Amino acid sequence: MKQLVIFDMDGTLADTSEGIFNSIRCTQKMMDLPEITYEQMLSHVGPPMEESYHRNFGLTGEKLQQAVKFHKEYAMQKGYRELKVYDGIIDLLKELRKNKIKTTIATLKAQSTAEKIADEYFPDLFDLIIGADVNTPKTKVQMLLECTNKTLVKKENAVLVGDSIYDVKGAAGAEIDFIAVTYGFGFKADEQTLAEHIAVANAPADLIKYV
Repeated sequence: MKQLVIFDMDGTLADTSEGIFNSIRCTQKMMDLPEITYEQMLSHVGPPMEESYHRNFGLTGEKLQQAVKFHKEYAMQKGYRELKVYDGIIDLLKELRKNKIKTTIATLKAQSTAEKIADEYFPDLFDLIIGADVNTPKTKVQMLLECTNKTLVKKENAVLVGDSIYDVKGAAGAEIDFIAVTYGFGFKADEQTLAEHIAVANAPADLIKYV
């Protein structure tokens, strides 16, 4: 049994697409940015905000930082409430706590937004929240290692649960096990990117079997 379960947030703990999409729409309005396709909107779920705004709008420098600022402001004011926790997640987290398994979040969502979501929807269910910080950017690997270091759990006793290629690469880089979820935004069960997974979970209830 693992001693630490690290969760991605977007698409793993909750469907956060509504808040993310509305944050983008607010940013578009504030900066008079062009419309983008649904697929492009969806591509904002998972990657760092800077990467997404550069890729989809061609923003750089001060304009890129301004877009990130508007996005975060909306997320902090309204967007953090525009989500749906996946059925079974709360029960899973309570079961992990009951079994003395530590739980943390490692997300590329802004630290302030991640903390607000955790306080609102997952009170007392996580030992640590690690999110993105514009002033001191972190890779997914750095976030995962921070989770293991701060919880004093060896890497071999930890596992990451996620739904995107960023999670796969992060787990590989941090040398920890990975469980892929297919109920989120990213993975389908037959995708080749699951080559290094230790398990595939089609629903939150499945996760307890692999921990």
